[in-house]
Amino acid sequence: IEYPASAPGDGDRGRGLFTTSSDVSAPLVRTPLSVVLCVPEATGPAANAACADAVRAMYAGWTDVLGRSPPPAVVDFVVAAEAPKDLRIAIALMYAKRHVPAWAAYASDVMPRAYESLYLATEDELRELQDEGVARMAAGSKANYAAGWTHVLENHPDVVDALNAEGGGSVGCDATQEEFDWARATAHTRAMGAPVKNQPCAFIVPGVDLANHSFWPNTRYGVSQDGTRFELRWDPASPPPEPNSEVLICYGERMPNALLMLHYGFLDPKNPNDALDVQLMIPGARRLRAIVVADAGRALEEAGDERATWAARCMMTMADPTDAGDAATDLACVREMRESASERLRGWPTTAEEDEDALAGGGGAQLSPRAELCVRYRLAQKRNVLGWARFLDRVESDLVASGGGDGGGGT
Repeated sequence: IEYPASAPGDGDRGRGLFTTSSDVSAPLVRTPLSVVLCVPEATGPAANAACADAVRAMYAGWTDVLGRSPPPAVVDFVVAAEAPKDLRIAIALMYAKRHVPAWAAYASDVMPRAYESLYLATEDELRELQDEGVARMAAGSKANYAAGWTHVLENHPDVVDALNAEGGGSVGCDATQEEFDWARATAHTRAMGAPVKNQPCAFIVPGVDLANHSFWPNTRYGVSQDGTRFELRWDPASPPPEPNSEVLICYGERMPNALLMLHYGFLDPKNPNDALDVQLMIPGARRLRAIVVADAGRALEEAGDERATWAARCMMTMADPTDAGDAATDLACVREMRESASERLRGWPTTAEEDEDALAGGGGAQLSPRAELCVRYRLAQKRNVLGWARFLDRVESDLVASGGGDGGGGT
């Protein structure tokens, strides 16, 4: 693994990669394909033979670089089994960690020993979400992933035998559900997609997998032009890096915080994919005038209220663009939407202030990392509704000031 223009380090996002050069022509990370984990996305009737052969060649190349290649049972499974790609690459990782010393060292020294992904949460932790929909999604994912290991045990005994060969390799025991859960969580958090022979594949690439997420990435990655390496490069469309700039990739440009929590175990406070619950906006849909929304949004932005400005942008997608209404109709909409917001806030078991106190350690309760994540999520939802309420207050005050009538009071 080469780091021509970057180095591992620690920053605001935790462990990551940071630039060591402003030369955007130099790769940030360069890793031989003969050491990576790779699975084609398509298997079965949709499989592409050229892609499958190229992936098999990667694993054959392990012998020269890493000292051994996975046995045919493992290669056949990861390349061709009709199973989800994350399950297949998890099996590849389990084999590598058990039987390839360099991979065992990388897993031990670099990869986390545990993950905070929400689908690994307990029932008590999920209750901290105060969101039954997201909790059900996490519980369903957990059951599905547990079934994945059962599927391997029951349908691919040759793969299990390969994992357990030589006394289980460096692990020293038979493969377990717990080990599979770790490998699959690793696949979720560290795998990235790139084409091989113009066909989509999933990779886990030592070195490159240190890059953290941003919805505003500054890099590009993929197989090198000569087909021998996986490279991470600075995006030429981004400004040239300053020394020690963090190297960032995007885990999914359309991923809301609920899915970031589910698969990766973190939230992005500035996630552009989080939207206000449409139910809060329905009373004003195509009724509240867009010009009124825009005026309130500009005033809130000038006042520095980011959440309320965000709420105004959400409402703009549902406002009446024709300007056919009047102030009386606008005020009626505001009152209905305010009552909906108040009802939502009353429906939560705790207030935003109580959530803030819980995160600060109030009451002496010690939250687990996943429970803390859940409290941060529910607090973010409440702050969204409170920002929405401030937006409504601004609309109302503007209407009243312009002679549109009496308001109905804040939330």
